[in-house]
Amino acid sequence: MSELKAVLFDLDDTLFDHRHSSRCGLQLFQERYKEFAAVPLDELELLNLSLLNTIHAEVLSGAITVDEARLRRFGILFRSHSINLTDKELLEASDLYRRKYLDSRRATPGAIELLKELRVRGLTIGVVTNNVVEEQLDKLRDCGLNPLVDSVTISEAVGVAKPHPRIFEIGLEGVGCAATETVMIGDSWTSDVLGARSAGIRPIWYNCYDLEIPDKNVPEIGSFEDTAAALAIILRA
Repeated sequence: MSELKAVLFDLDDTLFDHRHSSRCGLQLFQERYKEFAAVPLDELELLNLSLLNTIHAEVLSGAITVDEARLRRFGILFRSHSINLTDKELLEASDLYRRKYLDSRRATPGAIELLKELRVRGLTIGVVTNNVVEEQLDKLRDCGLNPLVDSVTISEAVGVAKPHPRIFEIGLEGVGCAATETVMIGDSWTSDVLGARSAGIRPIWYNCYDLEIPDKNVPEIGSFEDTAAALAIILRA
């Protein structure tokens, strides 16, 4: 095994706490619409996440914009709970969520401290993420992650998305390291773990949703808040 020289991270639900922002937006829906008030937040979140993952593939392919995807997602979400909105009302609801989502942006708890520790040890930090460029760069800036990241690879910019091995190869070029000198940390089993493996990179699963791990041979981190514990997993991966 080669000496570890670089760590690649996913962004959404890994370095950026998408779950927190999303739940803040969904809580606003619960406050405004009585049909949502009776639905447990966890249940609402799971449906929203499922719709997001399905529809976002069309964003990555360039078929629809992020704004169009959000409207489609919320249209399904509302109709599934017998809330029928006009196009104008749906747009207003989407804007309400979006403002709250943006206002609630934050780095994943413990992420900044972990990145600082990795840099102290001389490791290069890269981000490999699926989404549109403007959205992802804004997240890095708003969360205070920019000064701690050496390279950013975004699917829209490079024309290929995870789990395709090419986006990881571009990420490796960004940090100037070989696959054997690098680990990849991300929350998506398919996009991050299997994608990294396909490029010859050692994967670490960031299991922020506390799911059952499909392959126990893959190292797993459940939280970045214990910096020493997370660091130990990364350094021995």
